[in-house]
Amino acid sequence: MNATHRLAEPTPPFSGRGYRLMQLAFWSLFVLTVVVTLLFEPPEIASDGLQSETETVSNQPSTEVDPLMWAYNAVMFASGLGATHLLHWLTVRYHWFRLPWHRLVCVALPTCMLLAVLVSLLIHVFIVSSVADQVGLRVWSYEFFMEIFSASIGISIFLGMWSALYYACHAFTRLHHLEIRALRVDSAIKESRLQTIANQLNPHFLFNSLNTVRALIEDSPNQARDAVTQLSLVLRSSLSSSDQKLIPLSEELMAVNALLDLEIARYGSRLHVEREVENGCEKALIPPLLLVTLVENAVKHGVAAKLGPGFVQYRIWGEPSALCLRVVNSGTLMEGWQSKGGIGLAHTRERLALLFGDEASLAIQPSSEGVMVSVTLPQKSHESATN
Repeated sequence: MNATHRLAEPTPPFSGRGYRLMQLAFWSLFVLTVVVTLLFEPPEIASDGLQSETETVSNQPSTEVDPLMWAYNAVMFASGLGATHLLHWLTVRYHWFRLPWHRLVCVALPTCMLLAVLVSLLIHVFIVSSVADQVGLRVWSYEFFMEIFSASIGISIFLGMWSALYYACHAFTRLHHLEIRALRVDSAIKESRLQTIANQLNPHFLFNSLNTVRALIEDSPNQARDAVTQLSLVLRSSLSSSDQKLIPLSEELMAVNALLDLEIARYGSRLHVEREVENGCEKALIPPLLLVTLVENAVKHGVAAKLGPGFVQYRIWGEPSALCLRVVNSGTLMEGWQSKGGIGLAHTRERLALLFGDEASLAIQPSSEGVMVSVTLPQKSHESATN
């Protein structure tokens, strides 16, 4: 319930460290541009926004104008930073980042224009107030308001550029969280499915093994005791690996060999077993009960299903990018076997698909000796699956 609730939570806004880094980068670029402008082109470019009324400042000595230009851009920086932060606060407070783009434009555009007027008014009041005593400028004159209007257009464009970048970051943040949510949902579904499969596999295996022990109790109590010991090894391995996606091949081989010893005790001379494991493969990782299921299925269909002797052979070897398992039994493939596959192999195929996708393969085909089941597991997926 808790996991489902967390997955249903709305995506968070673009804020925190990401927002601070964006503000720092954007306004650092602004400061750098202003500094370069004032150092290499004073005071014409820097005072370009000051039109008719304040152009008188250009006629002042350089020692009087430069401090004014620095102050002008400092006020522009502070007011612009405050305006963008206010826009960010409004966006988060009223959840504008969740609006569709056409509604967002209808809300953000007027807000940017209003903020531009306020920033322009603040800057020009500061500038005119600063030079009023020297040049006799009037603060509330017609020219003053025209300057505010003209500057507001430029600042609106500037805030529009900031807003485009800001809401693009919101969109990427939202997309990122949606992707994470989708991955979590997919992972939860796979985990649930894998657990369901494991719960179905273990009773299936236990049922067949208990039948073996039951058959031995009547004919050979001593062998039944040994069979119980072998069964305990298999069950211990099964239970200890029930919460793991992958286990070392060496652990799986212990369970497989115990199972085969149990089946040999049951079938006696009817069952011939061949085992071959290439050196260096013991540390490879495979899904728990994978080989147990294949071998158990081979005994069931290769020996138990017919009269007379039979055999089970498994061979394991490594390739540069894969681990290969091959289990051969003396049975035969019946017509329509594809649609009558047992629960063990069906679940094995599904487990491989859930764990490895298209990188793993399971093939069942007739061979000159009987029926062969081949499994290929990608080596590159082993380490990542255990991390």
